[in-house]
Amino acid sequence: MSAYDAATEAQIQAQKQIVSQQPDGPGKRIGKRGEIVVIGKVLPGGGDLFRQRIARFQEEAGYWESRVATVHHFTVHLFDNDTRIMIAAIYDGDFLVYLEDVIQQAGPWFDSLMPGVWEGYTKSNDEATAKLIHAQSISADAFYTAYPNHTTRDIAKMERVYAAVNDILDAAS
Repeated sequence: MSAYDAATEAQIQAQKQIVSQQPDGPGKRIGKRGEIVVIGKVLPGGGDLFRQRIARFQEEAGYWESRVATVHHFTVHLFDNDTRIMIAAIYDGDFLVYLEDVIQQAGPWFDSLMPGVWEGYTKSNDEATAKLIHAQSISADAFYTAYPNHTTRDIAKMERVYAAVNDILDAAS
């Protein structure tokens, strides 16, 4: 039985998202967007190495993620006193396509951070690393994404249209 009144319940149902499992790997899917979380072990001394590299990794994020061109959200976290690492992403499309895009388009970026930090990570394009990612991936228990049917390309296009319309309106005023 719902704790909400009928009007609230009707609004909840109208805005309900259909969540499914990714068709080709770990992670959930809503519309065109998928999610993935990978949790791995950090090697001894890996936390210090991570902190030495992370500023440059962060500085390069816009370049490498724009090459992948499907990422809405990406984070990396060390936790449990530098004993574990978590990588989380929300992206467009299917898991295997996303993983291949990351390997092909941003592999060198990950290779600048992860060796010596993430236990089992060899190189982005090694089969052992792909197996590691699959083995340490988990699906979210709950997943929500605003605008699930708009890809990063759709959003970039909308931003260009918005800027153009604002330029026209500014010129007219």
